[in-house]
Order: sequence, then C-alpha cells, then structure tokens
Amino acid sequence: MEVAEIFNKMANEYDDIHDLWYAWLFSRLHFIIAREVICRYNPQTVLDVGCGTGFQSFLHSAVGARVVGVDIAEDLIEIAKKKSSSFNLNKEKVLFPVYFDFVDKYNRLIFSLLRERNVGEKYIPPSFQVADARSLPFPNESFDHVNCAGSTLSFIDDHHLALSEIERVLRPSGTFLLEVESRWNIDLLWTVIDAVLRNRLGYGTSLREAMSAIFMPPTEYISVDYPFGNPENPINMKIKLFTVKGLKREFSEFRLKVLKKWTIHSITNLIPSTYLDMTNPPTWLRNLFSFLAKIEERIPISLPGCSIVFLAQKKGE
Repeated sequence: MEVAEIFNKMANEYDDIHDLWYAWLFSRLHFIIAREVICRYNPQTVLDVGCGTGFQSFLHSAVGARVVGVDIAEDLIEIAKKKSSSFNLNKEKVLFPVYFDFVDKYNRLIFSLLRERNVGEKYIPPSFQVADARSLPFPNESFDHVNCAGSTLSFIDDHHLALSEIERVLRPSGTFLLEVESRWNIDLLWTVIDAVLRNRLGYGTSLREAMSAIFMPPTEYISVDYPFGNPENPINMKIKLFTVKGLKREFSEFRLKVLKKWTIHSITNLIPSTYLDMTNPPTWLRNLFSFLAKIEERIPISLPGCSIVFLAQKKGE
C-alpha cells in the first residue's frame, strides 16, 4: 500500500494524539524547533517537507515566517488548509490537543520562547500543497530554512534524492532540521525479548529478524515493518531506521554541516514502544513514563534514542 494512501486513511485522527509516544515526540521536537531554530536563526522563509496537517508549519508562521508546507498525502493537506485560516497560537497556545501534563508544560515553555518574537502579532497563514519530497516544485535556493520531521525521510525509499532536493532549495547558510527514526535504541532489545516471549509485547518480529537487525554493519540503515492505524487491524508499512554516522556521511555529500544533534525516546524507551503507542494509557503507565521522561529531559548526554534530530546548515559558496 502506498504511503500517501496509508496517511490519508489516518487523516481524521492525525491531530488527536492520545498516546505517550507521539505526544512526547512532538512536545520535545517543537521545543527544540522553538529554542534552537526560531529563537536562534529566526528564518523568514520556511519549507516544511512532509508537513502532515501543519504542526511545524504553524509553529514557524506564528512568528511571522512565510511558510510553505508540502506533503504527499492530499487528505492531510486539505486538513492543513482548513486549519490555516483560523489558527492562532497566541490564543490557543497549542499545536495538538493536551491529554498529558507534559504536553501542557511544553506548550507553556514554547509559548514563553516565542513571546520574544511577538508570537501571533505577525502571523502569516502558511500555504499548503501536495508535492513529493523527491521532486520539490520550487526554484533553487528559495528558503532560509527547511523542516523535515514526523519521520518523513524514514518513509522514502530513495531518501538520498529527497536530501538532494532539500539541499537544492535551501539557501547558502540556510538551516535544515531533520527528525528521523533511529536504528540504535532500546527497542532493538525489546524485539528480541518479544520474539523469545512469543509476541507477548506485540512487536511481531521473529527472533531471526530481531537478531539480524542487531548484527548488521553498525552504520547501515535497516527497514522494519511498522503497524499503523487501528491496533486491532493495523496496516504494516516499511520504515527506514537511520544511523548517526550514516546520515552525517550523507550530509557531507550535500554541503550540509551538522550543528547539533538530539535524540528523543532514549530513557523513555525503557518502556516498550508498543506500550507507549497505546491509546489512552492507564494511570500506572502514565506515572512510569512521567518519571522516565524527567530523567530523559535532564540527562546531559545524547543517548541512543528512537528518534534522531539534526540541526544542520548549508555551507556557503
């Protein structure tokens, strides 16, 4: 099944994040964008590749940036367009519904950071259009900043072509924020344990597949099946898991210099991701997650995590 078709099927529930996994991912990611991109570089023209319904598009536009969001899923783009005319971060202070305390905390932190940039006073509605990341419909060097999050690159077979296009439309000295699925994380061990326990944790990976993912060359990317949609009738789709060294090597080919790197879901992945992806998690799971999340926030080093976030800059001529 095509990627666009799968995400179109998810369109009506896309913004309603009831699980700990994505709520934490986007809370941390949006905080990084506000602090490290908007407050430090204040890009005036932004391209959001794989924009979905526009989470990061609206974050940038709230401080006056001119934003174009593109996605291959036309139903997500239609929702983003509908949100565009009425969105007001100054009024709502949220990018997605608040079901967990940490989401409310990060909304307040983000709003505090953006207040320095007169949030809401210069809002220009983003524009949205259907487009493929491998063939971006924009002239060379059109944007000050390119955002590519929500693991967009992990769903593209020939991601190298997408990186080439992103570099092409980015101006010299422009910045690029990328978030992708990471190969090296605790979930690798959980899949082995799950195979031994005969799928009691819900990963559904054979022992041979789980072990091969661990023992493949350490910088090599791997692809795994990931279930989307209704847990009782999930749709499996291949996603690519990247490595830090592999991506840095590719960045260097495209004149992209890594400025900073973060990981998300490192300590919190001490809980299997299949549990964190549960809709409306029970109280015990919320409490355990909250404890681990506080450790992850405060740990001073970047541990292996389920998501890698890079901030890079295009080298000048």
